Amino acid sequence: MNRLLQNSLLGLGLASLSSLALAGDWQFMPVKNADYTPNVTVSLVGGQMKPTGAANGNYAGAEVAFNCLALQPPVGVIRSKISYGEYNKNGYKVSSFEVNPRWTTFHGDKLSLGIGPGIGYVSTTQAGQTANMFALQLGADLDYRIGALNLGLGVRWQGTENKAISAGVNNASNTLVQAKLGMNF
Repeated sequence: MNRLLQNSLLGLGLASLSSLALAGDWQFMPVKNADYTPNVTVSLVGGQMKPTGAANGNYAGAEVAFNCLALQPPVGVIRSKISYGEYNKNGYKVSSFEVNPRWTTFHGDKLSLGIGPGIGYVSTTQAGQTANMFALQLGADLDYRIGALNLGLGVRWQGTENKAISAGVNNASNTLVQAKLGMNF
């Protein structure tokens, strides 16, 4: 992902979160409230990943999303998105476990837009060598609910620690564009 797009996403995320932080009352431990509903969504995920030093390739995984148990803002909702996925192309494998909280706003009763940071753990394998590293990410998701069916699109940039993966490649930073097909519970 080019620098301009990365900086634009970061700026948008920080501006949204800072204005949100100044508005109204936050709920701590909303899971204890009688009216708390988790609104769980389980999705299969597929898309295209572009890792540093490697070609674009297919990405496949799964995601579980739910309303955050610990914290809710006065406007919108924080959706916790936990996912696992893999990219495997030309003998280079990237596996990523991620936790991505998304500040989500609803547009009508079917469409939602979420944006936020995340943390992850990435494992790479190439030519019999494995490197494991922590990651930070920033992403956005658009979801459309049709009854129990959930259709989603997402984009996520992930920056990893600098660890040697192969000659000339010292991290597994990547960009992911994905589509989601899931069920709402």
